[in-house]
Amino acid sequence: MAAAATKICDPELYGLAESIELAKASAEASPDFDIELVRYLQAQCLSECVRLPIVFRGFDVLGALLGGVAADGGKIDEGRLLTLLRPFLRSSDPQIASKCVLVLGRQSGNMSWLNFVMAESDDRIRANLIESLWKRTEPEVELVLRSAFKNSHPRVAANAVYGLYLLGIDVWLDGLERLVGSSNAALRRSGVWVIKSTGLPDAPARLKLLIRDPDADVRHAAFNALIHLRDQNSKKSSGMEVTAAA
Repeated sequence: MAAAATKICDPELYGLAESIELAKASAEASPDFDIELVRYLQAQCLSECVRLPIVFRGFDVLGALLGGVAADGGKIDEGRLLTLLRPFLRSSDPQIASKCVLVLGRQSGNMSWLNFVMAESDDRIRANLIESLWKRTEPEVELVLRSAFKNSHPRVAANAVYGLYLLGIDVWLDGLERLVGSSNAALRRSGVWVIKSTGLPDAPARLKLLIRDPDADVRHAAFNALIHLRDQNSKKSSGMEVTAAA
């Protein structure tokens, strides 16, 4: 089984879909394959030279095995997923903990771990947690987003504002105004990202105001976002014209 885990977690050997199918086959042959996979990942994390692509692939495979929806429409054993990934949440490497959070947020239906992760001191972990919750609709998710959109860290706050936008909760506009009106240039840059990501009709007008921002990085980000939106709109218009002509 260790040999199987080694191959399955190597992104140079297989694509993600292939790795998942191989892992499912291994799990059918051995019910404890997920434990063997975790042991392999723990050994990788404890090695002197941690190969992050291998660890990250292992997390994705584990999430696919134990998270999401089963073939019969029921939930797979998400409690087991949380139990197996919990030690990695406490990793001293924020990249490992962050990836673990992404997998949990996307695959687990058990929201009991949210407060545990939000209490972490590493902003990257919190930002990834917020990102992993986009488009999820559990009541706990809205509460986390509402508490995070005033966070002082630009990425945490921006991810929370965008998450509220995706949920259709109007308070996201208050969050956006807080970002673009902040005295902190980094928060204003995050506001530019939110505007670009939503791509709403008033986005160009908002970005034109930020092109005159006193901070050069904010001006640069706003200009690039405006060009991006114009290109996107141009492509949409061209597509419509081709369809109409056909």
